[in-house]
Amino acid sequence: MGIKEYDTKDGTKYSDRRLFAVDSNFGEADAMQLPERRENLKDNPFTLHIVHINDFHCSVYDFSCDDSGRPVFSKIAAEVASQRQAAEKRDDTGVLFLSGGDDAVGSPLDHLAGYDGENFICHPAYTAYALAGLDATVLGNHDFDAGLKTLEKAIAQDACFPVLSANLIHDGELDGLVFPAAVVVIKGLRIGIIGLTTPGQIRSRDGSEFAIAAPLESVRDMHAKLAGVCDVVLILSHIGYRLGSTFATVKIMGDYELAQQLEHRQVDAIIGGHTHDLLNIHGMEPKHLVHGIPILQAGYNGLFFGRAEMHIGETKSLVRAELFPTGPRDGSPEFDGAFATSKPGVFLPTLRRPLSAMRLPDDYDRQRHESLRDSFEHPTANFITDALATRFREHGYRVDLFLIDGANMITFFPAGKDSVNIIDVYRLMPYADSIVYLTLTGKTLDRIVRENALRLDREDEPHLERGFLHFSRELRYRLHRKSRTAEGITVNGRYLDVCLEECFTIAMPNFAQGLAKVWEDTLPFAEKELCSLREMKRSDSGLYVRNELVAYIREHGVSPDSGFTIDGRLAIDNG
Repeated sequence: MGIKEYDTKDGTKYSDRRLFAVDSNFGEADAMQLPERRENLKDNPFTLHIVHINDFHCSVYDFSCDDSGRPVFSKIAAEVASQRQAAEKRDDTGVLFLSGGDDAVGSPLDHLAGYDGENFICHPAYTAYALAGLDATVLGNHDFDAGLKTLEKAIAQDACFPVLSANLIHDGELDGLVFPAAVVVIKGLRIGIIGLTTPGQIRSRDGSEFAIAAPLESVRDMHAKLAGVCDVVLILSHIGYRLGSTFATVKIMGDYELAQQLEHRQVDAIIGGHTHDLLNIHGMEPKHLVHGIPILQAGYNGLFFGRAEMHIGETKSLVRAELFPTGPRDGSPEFDGAFATSKPGVFLPTLRRPLSAMRLPDDYDRQRHESLRDSFEHPTANFITDALATRFREHGYRVDLFLIDGANMITFFPAGKDSVNIIDVYRLMPYADSIVYLTLTGKTLDRIVRENALRLDREDEPHLERGFLHFSRELRYRLHRKSRTAEGITVNGRYLDVCLEECFTIAMPNFAQGLAKVWEDTLPFAEKELCSLREMKRSDSGLYVRNELVAYIREHGVSPDSGFTIDGRLAIDNG
């Protein structure tokens, strides 16, 4: 195919931009189809304003405080509209709006995309992007969480802009939907954009097979095709800032290492994502200018957006890059009105409808439970593990126990409400983790439980994600905080130390202990060889943690009778 043009009917009033996706077969004949190139940039330089976000995680609204949702994306849409309105009056100025990937997964609105493609209604973030006139996005690791069928429907229905990944390898399911690069033409200025996807923390479900190639070779291949026909070449990256980044796994290389290995100023900027970094928050910092290539990134969840300014004339230079918080800004009434009548806007009220009744214990203290979640037996963790063990067995799986780690619980059910809805469940577990299971010996299970003493929150240290495990009711034990030891471990009433040679099947979210690696790497050498669950081979059931929790709540509610209680399965003393 070579090249594909998009219809930019996006709710904006600006017709000075045209969007083209280009595939790996792009050549001279395809370049002839692009609009006529802007002439004489040497004497008539052009100013390109770039607005960028990344790791948006479908945060059109912020539901962290209440069910109504605080507008987030509306404020970014207002910024883009304001910039484009100002640029419309000038022939030498244009505005480019980009997303650095992970557009989905992390908001109650994700419920509208479903889990398997069959229950797909819409992709709320792509819908919002289309209304605001996004020019391109790149696939992040979480964009694959619901499988390729869901992703196919989302792009085909809701993305009226190029969705990119130059290093994605698939069997043809995404042909005509995902492209290695794009060319955006604004008032004759041609901007080439190469997309990159991380191989880190990416999930390939059964029936959704794909691979991620090395970033450097993919960039070099597409750069050779774009450099001669474009005035600017950018990399839109979701590979992370650099190796060793603390928030997310960076594999092979990050943007920093990529820039080091490219030729000096070979591309004009790398606009990144994945590691949720706030880069150049008060202006372009020299440490983020690598081999002459500026590296940009704007945090996560739409809390900030980036704004950069590039001058293109006899030479090209990024003259400004900084971040702006969205919180204090005004939203866009035009966007709000259009989104309210879109599919996600129409379906939003259904997320507020009660799933079931909720009756929490009188002594439930959400603030204490939230701040000390990995320091004592937790009623929310007990409820989740027991509920998921029940549901998993109802699906026909034979499992001895279910576990989660503290990071699987983002916030907790609010006290004072008499019912629970979809938004409450998404606040609790916002990510699309699936249920995986594995079989291990009693000896390995014993080691995992005993090492949990090392993962306890420390009273004299800030809270860190150590991967502390919470178990379903079948496992009971005592931890000693000071000596960092465990004792009295039983499974189904039998002491574990007398069944070390037996096999046990355990189930858990696929991301259990995923955030613990950073802490594990700080341990003294003698403690580094922890028995981490994320390194163990497991089978994916294809069932989603949150989906099963919703089903359990719908049937049983949330109360001490349905498992929201403390039953003594974990005892902690300071000895």
